Amino acid sequence: MSQSTSHIPPRPLPVATAETRPFWDGAAEGALRLRRCTHCGRLAAPLAPRCAGCLGDRFTVDTLSGRATLKGRTVLHLNALPGRDGPLVIVECAIEEDPRIVLIALDDSGVTNGALPGQPLQLGFGPDEGGTRFAVVLPAEGPR
Repeated sequence: MSQSTSHIPPRPLPVATAETRPFWDGAAEGALRLRRCTHCGRLAAPLAPRCAGCLGDRFTVDTLSGRATLKGRTVLHLNALPGRDGPLVIVECAIEEDPRIVLIALDDSGVTNGALPGQPLQLGFGPDEGGTRFAVVLPAEGPR
């Protein structure tokens, strides 16, 4: 029995938690935002419930530059996301403000084609998809 392709389910949308809400609220405004520990000052990855440095649980929210470096990339030659044809380029980016934090973004414009790890990148957010904007790779902004 073959499956009908006339109905493509929508892309799954993230559900914001206390830890991820600053990231997703920033994304909606086109800004990269992460939490910063009020005790030791270390940035926290979006899913971290506590500071990885001191285990603190109080944070402020910082808007970051979006500058990052390429850590790795994967090209999927299948339809991994509903409504999107392959290939799909998924990129791992270490943020400039704390390279220990690696974020995942899509490279829809081919910025990382032929790139090697360590190449400067700029992270931004794509168009609204059902009320959510996802991280994308943009060309790097000039020399660092």
